[in-house]
Amino acid sequence: MNEYLRQITRLLKINRDSMEGMMVVNRDGIIEYYKASSALEKLPDDFGRQVRGRYLLDVYPELSEETSTVIRTLRTGTITVGEKQVLTSGNFKITMTTTTYPIVGEDGTIEGAIDIAQLLDISERGISRPVHDSQSALDDIVTQNAAMEQLKRVVKEVAKNDSATLIYGETGTGKELFAQALHLLSARKDKPFIAQNCAAIPVNLLESMFFGTERGGFTGAESKKGLFELADGGTLFLDEINSMDTAMQAKLLKVLEEHKVRRIGGKEDIRFNVRIVCASNEVPERLIEEGRLRSDFYYRVGVVRLWLPPLRERQEDILLLTQHYIDQFNKKMGRNIRGLSQMTQDLFLRWSWPGNVRELKNTIEGAFNIETSDLITLDSVQNLLSKMGQDTRPVQEEVPARTEAEEPGSLAQIREQLGRGKVDLGNLLSQYEAAIIREALRQTNRLNAAAEKLSISPQKLQYRMEKLKLK
Repeated sequence: MNEYLRQITRLLKINRDSMEGMMVVNRDGIIEYYKASSALEKLPDDFGRQVRGRYLLDVYPELSEETSTVIRTLRTGTITVGEKQVLTSGNFKITMTTTTYPIVGEDGTIEGAIDIAQLLDISERGISRPVHDSQSALDDIVTQNAAMEQLKRVVKEVAKNDSATLIYGETGTGKELFAQALHLLSARKDKPFIAQNCAAIPVNLLESMFFGTERGGFTGAESKKGLFELADGGTLFLDEINSMDTAMQAKLLKVLEEHKVRRIGGKEDIRFNVRIVCASNEVPERLIEEGRLRSDFYYRVGVVRLWLPPLRERQEDILLLTQHYIDQFNKKMGRNIRGLSQMTQDLFLRWSWPGNVRELKNTIEGAFNIETSDLITLDSVQNLLSKMGQDTRPVQEEVPARTEAEEPGSLAQIREQLGRGKVDLGNLLSQYEAAIIREALRQTNRLNAAAEKLSISPQKLQYRMEKLKLK
């Protein structure tokens, strides 16, 4: 695969959760790829339709070569972050912020650009109506799981304050939905919400994107605001902070503690007022242990810590979310699919959903493109069925249950080992801890419930289980 195609694939994958509109444009300004999220369904029917294969400025005539971030990126190869753009369609005016990345070939030539958009506002005949509102902030999080409902209640309280918040959850669990809810339920809701996936920023551009640049600071530099200035008064959401190197973490730590930033090449400090919300798709404690996350940075951005359970821990939500997305895609695609066939339902309930809610949504969307009946049948989810077939873990022979005295980590086992002579205290403590965790899991059969019984967070319990190699 050509290098620039790898870049496109990587950027599409990284930004698919944070985008509401996504576009890939080739070097000639022709739109090669366009995808909109459900939020864009609120736009007029004729907006953003049938754009593929057309010249960008023909599609959006109100833009010019000077005002279009995409054309600017094609010319200069620079990244544009959080720039506001206004587009019109009939009687409607659409305000959005865009982040534009260059797509660079192996020889350094600009092969194209990818544009990620977030909607701010839609106006009709002078009447403004925000795309997102506080009323629907938590309604978008569909659940009947007790842990998730409790988390929604916690978010309402946490939103009242400005404490830095760290959200941990596996890929696809909906971390940005909670970050947006924290913003929309806060006093900052009328100020900017700037989302940036740290994995999408090339290492050599991290500082300029966070801190901004001053004209003349280095060759080709222009005066540009960084992420902290762009989010001033509002919320800055930094996703996948686990991808950021520790040197950058140290610089950000200083900025966050002093609440001021100096642009690259600048001479004056600029004060900012921003709430920081960060997210990680890896266990923070493990990152600290591996030296990939500074502990001081972790404690600074994680004053409040929220843990999102994976979908496999929310069995009661699988069919609820399934129906939610079926209703959504029926409306979007003009279909009338009633639900799942019985066999497909059994498959959905048995699958572990390693990609979580995102995988579930994508599976349903894929089925809508194939299914011809009024139920989603196995035929339209063949990829999922084949993955289930590949999940061929060996069936273990049934063995007699151990007595309590035979369990690893039991006091009887420990006495026996001590009776043999010298022991490794650390190893014994690990065995005892593992025995306690196993017993808590036996009694509750749920990670969240076991964590509550042990008076620790589910995140901490998951980390301890991984460390002790417990399944």
